[in-house]
Amino acid sequence: MNQNLYFKTTKFDSSSALAEYVFSELKKYNLSPQEPVNSDYMFSIETKVEDTYVHIYMGKNDEVSDIPLWQIWPEQRVSFICKIFGKVDKSPELLVKDKLESIVKNIDGVSAIEWGI
Repeated sequence: MNQNLYFKTTKFDSSSALAEYVFSELKKYNLSPQEPVNSDYMFSIETKVEDTYVHIYMGKNDEVSDIPLWQIWPEQRVSFICKIFGKVDKSPELLVKDKLESIVKNIDGVSAIEWGI
């Protein structure tokens, strides 16, 4: 099961602003991200690592808090058959996960950074 990276910050006023920020930061890591896509309740960015597509989902959490709570997580696309019968190389997803944590930790005034379900 994928874990979300939760964090609090007042830096962004919308999920769109968060997505644009993450997009610009991913380009600095040469991860070749695609433009953010609005999925109504969440934004997503697709990137390719070692011929594997990893989707990054992000947005504002609905939990009420004094400082807005945000969440972001990578998800590697793996076919159902491969999940059952094959050994899935999760290294591309883990690389993106590591970069996302670095990006979030470098946001000015960020707090309460934590991976969770």
